[in-house]
Amino acid sequence: MGFRQYFLRRLVLLLFVLWCILTIMFALFQLLPGDPTSMFVDSNFSQEMIDRQKALWGLNDPVWLQYLRYMRNMLTFEFGNSFFQIEPVRNIILEKVVNTCLMVIPGLIISVILGTLIGAVAGWKRGSWFEKVAINSSLFLHSAPSFFVGILLLMVLSYQLRWLPPGGMVSVGGPEGVWNMVTSADYWLHLTLPCLVLVTREITGPILLLRTSMLEVKGSDFIDILRAKGLPERAIVMHATRNALLPLVTYIAVMTGLLFQGQVVLEIIFAWPGIGRELVQALNDVDYPVAQAALYMMALVTLLLNLIADLLYGVIDPRVTYE
Repeated sequence: MGFRQYFLRRLVLLLFVLWCILTIMFALFQLLPGDPTSMFVDSNFSQEMIDRQKALWGLNDPVWLQYLRYMRNMLTFEFGNSFFQIEPVRNIILEKVVNTCLMVIPGLIISVILGTLIGAVAGWKRGSWFEKVAINSSLFLHSAPSFFVGILLLMVLSYQLRWLPPGGMVSVGGPEGVWNMVTSADYWLHLTLPCLVLVTREITGPILLLRTSMLEVKGSDFIDILRAKGLPERAIVMHATRNALLPLVTYIAVMTGLLFQGQVVLEIIFAWPGIGRELVQALNDVDYPVAQAALYMMALVTLLLNLIADLLYGVIDPRVTYE
């Protein structure tokens, strides 16, 4: 089986998994208690007015019709309007996705680069003090809950020492627009605390993974061949690291998906207006279109990143074939 057949098979599998996720989401929202109209109706609303509002939102339609309309909207990214924000859901989700990326991507880049370097050196220098410090520190940081670390840093660095702002993306009255914001010092000051929490948690995975993978590569025959050729130690470590990176590709894809969809707690702690915080708010408001679109985007990003990781195997490691 060549690359084309492998790609088509993985694509069909992705579409099937996506259909299953969307169907489960629809069923769950049908089973949720509560009624979106109950969030804003009061004693002044007559039953006729409530029924008219339900008809406007399509809540009185048969379940099969709601399902077909829901699947069509999800696949075409036509999420409609929010029940309560009187704004297209697409605009809301796009803004929140960008905000989440502005928090997640810097932390991910720092974690992968530093984690790869530390893990590669720790695996190459097995038994050294550096490896012991790296492994023990990684295990300690990995076991620390993110919400605990976030609250602790917030109390010390923000409220006690007043070195960093407590939350938000920028200060009140700060720069508007993505480009103006990311090029301002105010944004980077607000990013420091959530990014620090992300790095302390996510750097542990690359360290432990690269250390284990490096130990396996270190005992390979090609390492002895490189030494016999007289290559310097640094060049040998670089070759070994390249071969040890394959397991990290899948981990990065999975980690990125989890970071993208799993930062609800940090976004709430640091008042970061991201997709996770918006999802929680939409569920509290029984705002079905926003909540469904947010969950859909989280699932889609995770599936696409896993597909990209599978396709990159052959690029990183020539030994991987699609037969």
